Amino acid sequence: MSRPGSTGLRFGMFAVCITRDPDAELNKGKAKPLYDLLVSFADVSSRDTGQGYPYRSVLADCLDCSKQTVDRAAAYLEKEIGLIRIVRRKVEGKEDENDANLYMIFDAWLIHGVPPPGDTPPQLVARYGRTIPGFDVAAWMQEHAPAFDLAGWQAAYDEKVRVQQAKREEQRRKERARRKKSKTEGGVTGDATPENSANEGGDVMGDATGGVTGDVSGDVMGDALSKAGVQEPSFETDDAPSARSARGVRSTSTSGSGAREAASGSAAAGKAGTSTGKSKASGVPVQRDGEAGKPTREQAAAVRAVEVLLPPLLVRELPYGHIPTRNRAAVLEALESRTLEQLRERIARRWVAYGYEPAIHDGELRSAIGAALELIIPSRYCPDPACEDGTLIDTGADCRACMERKAKRLADRLAGNTPPASKGRAAAPTCDVCERPFPGEIPADLLCKPCRAEIERANSRFASGPAADETDRQEREETDRREAEELEHEAQRRRARRATEAAGATAPAVEDIDPADAQAAAEEDARIRAELLAAHPWMADYAQEPAAPQGPAPF
Repeated sequence: MSRPGSTGLRFGMFAVCITRDPDAELNKGKAKPLYDLLVSFADVSSRDTGQGYPYRSVLADCLDCSKQTVDRAAAYLEKEIGLIRIVRRKVEGKEDENDANLYMIFDAWLIHGVPPPGDTPPQLVARYGRTIPGFDVAAWMQEHAPAFDLAGWQAAYDEKVRVQQAKREEQRRKERARRKKSKTEGGVTGDATPENSANEGGDVMGDATGGVTGDVSGDVMGDALSKAGVQEPSFETDDAPSARSARGVRSTSTSGSGAREAASGSAAAGKAGTSTGKSKASGVPVQRDGEAGKPTREQAAAVRAVEVLLPPLLVRELPYGHIPTRNRAAVLEALESRTLEQLRERIARRWVAYGYEPAIHDGELRSAIGAALELIIPSRYCPDPACEDGTLIDTGADCRACMERKAKRLADRLAGNTPPASKGRAAAPTCDVCERPFPGEIPADLLCKPCRAEIERANSRFASGPAADETDRQEREETDRREAEELEHEAQRRRARRATEAAGATAPAVEDIDPADAQAAAEEDARIRAELLAAHPWMADYAQEPAAPQGPAPF
């Protein structure tokens, strides 16, 4: 996990176009695994390892290789790809002792799909710039890297891609010939090989020989590097269909390579409660509900760690005190983008905001399992993986997409239109405006109490017109008057307290009071009165000193 910096988070983000790049030179060594490892040490916001402090020996142990192999992989990422920049450091006061290198990663613009900053290495922009919709690589080069030979680099890169494709095609041709020969000669291999296997891309050995990354991802800079909705040039062959393009921010942030999906368990598990027979991302058949195999020991331990975070009142309502096996894939998916501490905060916040506790006490909770999953899983309707229930977890700012979505749905409701249902809508009914699930009884208007009150206030303002505005003005003036009275009472209490302190326990004569104290009290009174009059000018008539009575007292 990434160590948190001043603005960082404890989870890593990586560029999908890099992890899916089928370049043989990038995949044959430790360069791509080193990038994934550096992401785990880097601060999410600053994209450097200043907080993670990865020593070369630590990187070598994590990659199960020597420090020299780490150096070669780092040099390739720095010089050939331009993905990182290495700042070699010495221990302060010890010039002969090396400190942990500082690795700066230039992938933030690829992750967020925005134009690169001016200090981005030009070879990285030339390699992956086409993945950014509407971005002009040549114009960027002219402005920020005029000395870089873009045409020469592109020609050399295209030639390298052509050679790699020719090599892969030759490997596939040899494999098809081997299978055909085995089938003609008979035997176990020939009998077991399907009749049309040569037209389907080969068997397991054939796919491995041709390069798993190449077969799955298509061409070097083709669909594997595309963004959602952006068509990129690809070099498809009959034996190597290109992969589907990314389908949104959340899918790109949680997918990665096939090996990453297999390791995390999300590729086969999919969404909780799904009954489809194929994976949406790769077309690989998956087990249907009720057929899921026994989870691994690591997965079971991860789910158990999340179950501990649930409120005990809700855990008692779960079957046998645990989340059912068929729903654990959703828990594992939540762990891919959040740490346990972040899930703890999410569960505690939603437990109160969604009203599950009073629903359990009143016996109105419809589904304990559904409530547990709603506390754990990410928001279904926001495309930003950094959004945490309307707040960006890395900056603490309000999520603009959520604000606009709620405002649009509120406007639709005020206009008498039914807001459209979200594609990722929960199976349980949710509020039509804020889309929070109903913990207990479902209201007929499909509105939670806060949203209903907000709509009623808006309707009353629209219906009353100027009268409502006058009422609001009067209410504000009344509030200001009460606040002014409270300030005046507080000033009187302070004056009385100072008078008591000046008088003392023995009640000295007036002439014994220090004139400086009397002057300070008078100045304080004048200052308080001036502040009150500045904040509330309408109190000027009440702030005048009463006139001295004329003649003898009436008593």
